[in-house]
Formats: sequence, structure tokens, C-alpha cells
Amino acid sequence: MSGDDNEDEQTERVRNQGKEDGLFRACMDEIRSSHTTGQALRTATLAAGLLSDKYCYAELLGQFYVATAALEKRIDELLTKDSCGDDEKSLLLVAKVKKLGYSFTSAYEADLEALLGREWKGIITSWTTEPAKQYVQRLESANDVECVAAAFILHGPLVIGGGAMLKPKVERAFGENATNVFEDVIGTARGGRSSRRREFIDLYDSLLENDVDADYRFEETVAKCGQFMKLNNQMMVSVRKKPWWMKYVAASSVAIASAIAWRIIATTTESSTIRNASLNVA
Repeated sequence: MSGDDNEDEQTERVRNQGKEDGLFRACMDEIRSSHTTGQALRTATLAAGLLSDKYCYAELLGQFYVATAALEKRIDELLTKDSCGDDEKSLLLVAKVKKLGYSFTSAYEADLEALLGREWKGIITSWTTEPAKQYVQRLESANDVECVAAAFILHGPLVIGGGAMLKPKVERAFGENATNVFEDVIGTARGGRSSRRREFIDLYDSLLENDVDADYRFEETVAKCGQFMKLNNQMMVSVRKKPWWMKYVAASSVAIASAIAWRIIATTTESSTIRNASLNVA
């Protein structure tokens, strides 16, 4: 059984922990095809040397950093708007998401500084791709439902996905100082992985209870999850850095191709010479 098959099975098991006809399952079903694409992209980036070159890893991490930072800033803005009273703010869906207590912006920043040094902000600004810029632009003016959907896509993979499995790989490659983004989603934090996952799933399944606009918000949240998942994948394919060793692979490939080409030419020439000699003898 391949790694992708195992991931598909794990994703399905997580999906089935949500309520039947609940929001969590509906969101998982909406992103199913894009999530499968995302898994394939992640596998491809790892195979291409993502964890063998800190600049490759930092570039991809930076894309998710700018999107996550924009999301978390927007959530705080919605919860501190002067135009909303305290009672109205408590009714916002993002208020319930915020109570989960996850915030990854500062952890991303610590990891990027560990990877790139003190000038990391300028470097990430120059490396930010067009899909990431579009993501940020959209999140900067996102409404309540859009922020809930974006949190499902940007926070969810860390909380209920493979964050705990990726952390040791990143630590082996780049050191413990580059693993801050995983600290709240590993080990016994918040009761352990199963408790964290259960809390996240239950939050989304109960999010719209007693909501007068539940049907509309349900459909909107599901649709927005699909849109943000596609933006995730677009960010992944837009990165431009290549591992430091790729130039040597390319050079070797050219050398091998040249050797094969010259061997074909030599063999063809030799065959032609023998054939001509045979004709002359005849």
C-alpha cells in the first residue's frame, strides 16, 4: 500500500469522526479532491528536496505564514470592531473559533528567523508569490464566515493533520529552532493529539447551533472552504526555489544525456562504416 493510500485512509477516518450531515464532514467532503491534490503536491515537494534545503522550506513556509498572519489579524479586527457591541461580538462565529486558542503567526515568524536570519521579513516579502498575495488580499477584508472557513483550511492541517508527524522531520533537517509552528499541536499539549482533534471537530459541528441563519451559513462555509483549499494548492505550486543540489543533478543529467547521444552517434557511424566497407568488397 502506498503512502498516498495510507493518507487517504487516515483522512477518511478523521472525516468520519464528524457528525453525519454535520459541518465538519461537509467541509471535508468539499475539499476532498483538492485535499488529495494537496497531498500529492506535498509528496512531490518532499521528493523534490523540500527538507534538504532550508531556502526551499522557508519559501513554502513563508507563503503559509503570510496567509495565516492575514487571517489571524482579520479575526482580531472583527472581534475588536468599535461598531460591534460586546453581545454582537460574542455571536460572531470567529469568536468561537478564537476560543480554541490557536494562533500560529508568532511561531511562523520564529521559524522563519531561525531559517533566514534577522532579515527574514524582507526576504519573505520578496518571495511572496502571486497566489499568496491574492490569498492575503482576500483575507484582509474577509467576513465572519470566510474567516471560519479559512481557519478550517489554514489551522486545521496543523491541529488535526500531519503537524505532529512533520515536526521531527523538520527538526532533523533544520534544527529544533525551526519547529515552533508545531509546538501547540504535538505531544500532550491540550490533552494530546486525539483531544485536540476531537475539540476541533466538535467546534465545527456545533458552530451553527441555534443560529438563525444556519442553513445559509452552512452552505457558505462549505463553499469558502473549497475556495481556500484551492488557494492553498496554488501557493504550493507557485514556489520557485530549487534545492542547492539540483544544479549538480541537472549537470549530471546533461552529461549522461550527452554521453548517450555520443554513443548513439558513434554506434551509428561505426555501423555505417562497416556497411560501406562491405559494399566496396562486394
